[in-house]
Amino acid sequence: MKTKMFNKIAKSILFVSIGIFLSTSLNAQLTGASQVDQTPIEERKGNLSTYTVPGPDTIEYSWEVVGGEVVVPAAGVTGSGSDVDPYVVPFTVGLRSIQVQWPDDDSTTTSTTGNVSTQLRAAHATVECPSSIQSLDITFWSNPTITIENEDYEICSGDATLGDVTVALTGAPDFEFAYTITGLDGVEGAEVPITESGGTATIDIPDNLLNTSSTDDQYYIVTIKSMNDDFQGAGTIVDGSFTITVHPTVETGDITSTGTLTRRP
Repeated sequence: MKTKMFNKIAKSILFVSIGIFLSTSLNAQLTGASQVDQTPIEERKGNLSTYTVPGPDTIEYSWEVVGGEVVVPAAGVTGSGSDVDPYVVPFTVGLRSIQVQWPDDDSTTTSTTGNVSTQLRAAHATVECPSSIQSLDITFWSNPTITIENEDYEICSGDATLGDVTVALTGAPDFEFAYTITGLDGVEGAEVPITESGGTATIDIPDNLLNTSSTDDQYYIVTIKSMNDDFQGAGTIVDGSFTITVHPTVETGDITSTGTLTRRP
């Protein structure tokens, strides 16, 4: 009786152990004693990227992806793309490249990370010999953009302005951008370069603006001319113009009367 009970307990432990093993290693395709960690690279968030290795087309390749979704190949892929459950592409002859869709751009100044790993194995008469695991860490940054957040407004000549112009930036710090100011005289000034390490910057404007015309509106205009983040290539100017319309001071003019008397000379 003790023997039967012991056997039942032993089988239960075995089944539980097998279940744990299957749940934790279901996607553990890549095996081997060594791993080659490549120099990490940086990409843009939202990329649809292709990853390729130079090996021959006659052997098998398996891939694992953390943080993104494998879209090519379209079939046979398992996993969720998380650290504990990566997307796994089963060993396939000649599969030297895959295509991965990374998560959408969240338009920030902070980075996210992902990983692409691969392994090949050569089939011989009685054994299959795996290579070391090739691992590539990737840091993702938002696309570089600049936006003037203030809305255009209008004032009367001599009235106080509403303060500085706020500029929002996305991408990888540090940022560089340039702007010009067109004064009320209609003349556009020289470009002003700015270096900014954070996600916002300010552009100073005068405390008040005086329209020198008695009849026409005049305009104070801030215009973004260029922008880039810490990588090569120009950023996108999403909203690069801000205008204050300054209305002229209306002149009342002299008061006249229909009853005015005129003295004799």
